Amino acid sequence: MSNEDFDAREKFIYTLEWLLAVTKRYSGGLQFGLAHIDYDSPKILAETYGAQQTAHKLNEVLHILRKSFRKTDLLARVSADFWILVPFAPDEETLVDRIKYLIEAASVSGLQIVEHDISIFVLPNAAAGLDANVTALEFLAYLKKNHIALAKRELLLPAKE
Repeated sequence: MSNEDFDAREKFIYTLEWLLAVTKRYSGGLQFGLAHIDYDSPKILAETYGAQQTAHKLNEVLHILRKSFRKTDLLARVSADFWILVPFAPDEETLVDRIKYLIEAASVSGLQIVEHDISIFVLPNAAAGLDANVTALEFLAYLKKNHIALAKRELLLPAKE
């Protein structure tokens, strides 16, 4: 990852930790959307495509997604996962449709690598049962592990030949 990508990831993590702390403190006032795009295991991708090609393609997807969202939306890549933080409670269908369109557009550009699941979360609902001291990375791992129970909406976009 480039320095710009690393800085964006750190900004995303910092902002998510801040939002988690604020939502714990003020339980009713702040909502935001969080989308998770699961591109599978980095090990499986590396075995399938080679480590260097996988890293290159994942970085291409990251840059296209970053250009496609607004500057107020934060996007980060954590391993082979992409997380998009939308700092308000958007209309669910609008966010789902926008993400689906962007992923399909990336696929047409040859950036689709494997089948991927997209989970849309509305927070703080998904964070309700967590300890107040959970870190952003722990929270993302929790969402990824429990996405079926916690996601407001799930999409599966198949790989295109």
